[in-house]
Amino acid sequence: MDENTLAERLCQQAIRINAQALADLQHQPLPANAVHDCRVAVKRLRAQWQLLRPWLSRDDHRAFDHGIRSAARLLAGARDNHVMAATLQKLASKADKPRRHSLSRVASTLFSDTDLQPETHHHQEAITAFAQDQQYWQSLALSISDHELLVSGLARTYKQCRNRTIKAQGGSDPQPWHDLRKWVKYLLYQQQALADQNIHTPCHDADLERLGKKLGKLHDLHMLREHVLAHSHAIEKQKDLAHTLDAIHGREKRLLKKCQAESQRLFQMPTKKWITGVTAS
Repeated sequence: MDENTLAERLCQQAIRINAQALADLQHQPLPANAVHDCRVAVKRLRAQWQLLRPWLSRDDHRAFDHGIRSAARLLAGARDNHVMAATLQKLASKADKPRRHSLSRVASTLFSDTDLQPETHHHQEAITAFAQDQQYWQSLALSISDHELLVSGLARTYKQCRNRTIKAQGGSDPQPWHDLRKWVKYLLYQQQALADQNIHTPCHDADLERLGKKLGKLHDLHMLREHVLAHSHAIEKQKDLAHTLDAIHGREKRLLKKCQAESQRLFQMPTKKWITGVTAS
């Protein structure tokens, strides 16, 4: 039987995540699936740093989080443009014929095919970031009981989701929804890490994953709208601009209602009651 604490086992898990990312990054050129896996690795590692946040100083957490977060930025390539272009094309495919032509013209004006591969020197910097994060985890010495980890670490993440849900409800300001999206991801990845240690919570992973995807699509629409507005001078026909903004707004409004309903349902339980529902098997 493993006598290590949950915190110790999570450290070991983080070291393995870094090791796998470093192995993936040895490929030249870097395959698209390896880029995706490494970006997911960053999110999982950031989630685990957040789980331990109550026991880290502000400076330490900032250093640890900044270091591994830089790997995601280095591996981003032209992903944002690619996502916005795909979002706009999907809106065009669902529009009626006149609006579809408008949206397609805007898409061809604002976006072109982009290479998702990171530049070579960024590739090497990403390797350095994962190696440094691995060293952080290897040198970490925290004495945390399993009970403390759950009631101070995991409960904190759920509380952040609940608080951000309350803040975001009834409004269309993008930032609270973007903040909620990050914390939903943290909770999902923390739960998955703890599920490997036979710890389970009242929030089902599938529900968190579904909400996270909807919040991600909402964020993509926010990004697309800002991009279109910032480059509106390049769009020749005003009706094309108007049709594009209308399509974004319509999809945003429908998606927002779903995000509001699902987040309210998932995070309605008070934090103290929620954490008492966490079970070990």
